[in-house]
Amino acid sequence: MMPWLELAKLISQKGHSVSFISSPRNIDRLTQIPTSLSPFLRIVKLPLSPVDGLPPSAEATTDLPPNQVQYLKKSLDLLQQPVTQLLGSLRPDWIFYDFA
Repeated sequence: MMPWLELAKLISQKGHSVSFISSPRNIDRLTQIPTSLSPFLRIVKLPLSPVDGLPPSAEATTDLPPNQVQYLKKSLDLLQQPVTQLLGSLRPDWIFYDFA
């Protein structure tokens, strides 16, 4: 996630609006955003939906052994509607996405 955050910072430094979207625990792992970027860099926490087999504290592949990553993927799939609604309100020009 850190390379994506650094890219978001670079883009926002140029005066572009950036929304960085991830789960709450992942967002909490990020380094502090400089206050000078706060008008341009918005941090958005989207909570994951519970899925059988996914521990409640697991929000990233680093939180899980390889045999449980499938449950994280299922939970992320359930974010389709919230992400669709968020993107509808943001109306972005660009979307950068990465699962792993």
